[in-house]
Amino acid sequence: MELSELKDKICDAFDGDCAELNRILRIVEADESIFPFNEYEHLICNLIEVGGITFNNYMEIRTEYISENPNLWIFEISAPRGFGEKFAQTYVQGKCSALKKASKKVDPDFSGEYDLWLDGIKIEVKASRAVDSNSDEPLYIKALARDTQKKFLMNFQQLKPQCCDVFIWVAVFRDEIVIWIMNSDEVANNPLYSKGQHRGNRGNEGQLHIKHDNIHVLKKFELEGDDLGQAIKDAVSRRGVKFT
Repeated sequence: MELSELKDKICDAFDGDCAELNRILRIVEADESIFPFNEYEHLICNLIEVGGITFNNYMEIRTEYISENPNLWIFEISAPRGFGEKFAQTYVQGKCSALKKASKKVDPDFSGEYDLWLDGIKIEVKASRAVDSNSDEPLYIKALARDTQKKFLMNFQQLKPQCCDVFIWVAVFRDEIVIWIMNSDEVANNPLYSKGQHRGNRGNEGQLHIKHDNIHVLKKFELEGDDLGQAIKDAVSRRGVKFT
């Protein structure tokens, strides 16, 4: 349930006069809201005040909204490292206990070029959040659901296919988290992959923009089920390399 749907849900719960509802909506629209006193809090308080909805109505809507948007807290993570490393890598490791944090202990030649290790497979984790491209609101407000009809952009950047065997991409929607697993060749040869992300680099770093109109190209790489370890090995095997 996106925020536009939440507003409709609140209005649908109002059983008072239509003119009264429109009057309150005009008041809320004219108000200059500021967090945490936002337009939804203002709308609900006004509707309860005039007797159009009850506190129980409000609690039902609140419970439904929270249950349908379990990932909103992830959109409140402001630090890039906090999102990319602390959240995404931890989330991925939680999916497969055999994954190890990359270090010289598991790979003597390791120098910080990838994130995780699985039985000799070098893995880079990237993450992005789906947000409304036409909104300038904070991330937690413009966060989108998996089945959204709105335009969005997820940018997976600082990609170095030559430095790992497998990429794990974590796409966060307000109601779902999607994981895509690709080997490095599948990233480097993807027609959406753009080399030379930053000025001065020599083609060894790129990026890939996933949008509402091209996200379907990643469907075949989406994790189905819970066996992330096998999905990683399957991705490597598509390069013709066998791992035991």
